[in-house]
Amino acid sequence: MQTVKKKFFDKVEIFKFGSAPIGKPIMTVCNYWLEGLMIDTAQINARKIVAKTFEGKNIQQIALTHWHEDHIGNTDFFYEKYNPVIYAHPFTAKKIQEGFKVLPYEQYMFGRINPSDIQFSEFPETIETENYKLLPIYTPGHSIDHTVFLEPKQGWLFAGDLFVSTKIKYFRKGEDLGEQIESIKKILQYDFDVIFCGHYPQFKEGKALFQKKLQYFEDFYGEVSSLYAQGKNLKEIMRILRLKEIYWLKWATFGDVSVAHMVNSVIIREQSKLFA
Repeated sequence: MQTVKKKFFDKVEIFKFGSAPIGKPIMTVCNYWLEGLMIDTAQINARKIVAKTFEGKNIQQIALTHWHEDHIGNTDFFYEKYNPVIYAHPFTAKKIQEGFKVLPYEQYMFGRINPSDIQFSEFPETIETENYKLLPIYTPGHSIDHTVFLEPKQGWLFAGDLFVSTKIKYFRKGEDLGEQIESIKKILQYDFDVIFCGHYPQFKEGKALFQKKLQYFEDFYGEVSSLYAQGKNLKEIMRILRLKEIYWLKWATFGDVSVAHMVNSVIIREQSKLFA
């Protein structure tokens, strides 16, 4: 089953795509359309409905937030059919051009990514449409290449996966909590009210929501780093902070998603300071 829900916010078209071999989709993915500019291309498993949804649109530009398979899955399709300018971080471009393996749960929900010969452009100072100017802002942490796009006059932040929720309980392998804290601090230097998130858009009080997330992350980081400084290991820290592993999720994702990854990201960062 492939699904799409459509919504307008001002001049921004919001598309929420879902896909599942059987039954309803477990997770949906948002991409956005603004005056010939597409932000992210959704998952390849929803390609049929994605292609139908954008049929007849004048796709001039695509901007990608990061390399994860649910955000870039149809980039090759749009490139071959419409030949738009595609903006991406160099790491994003390399991952898409080379293709990459996905775990079974990722393939089930989003699909695999095969190599492609797409020609990418690096981000300009601003990405411009007829009436809007978007500022690319590098925000690593969720991934090494993560980039958000701010329309400062409108107060719109196309945030990829930098937001998702004010409280995150688990991480994918490779996420960096310290970097996410720094990235959130960076975007809080700007004014915005709307978060066009990769999964859960927020249409008001966007900056306040990011401030809540920052406080939550800083509190979490502080508690873990303090216990680590006292000589506690991963298991001891999780026990003291009463953090329970979500074993069904860890099992279903072959260890790719877990509570321990979030704790361990702090430990790894603190360890790196010792050898800096």
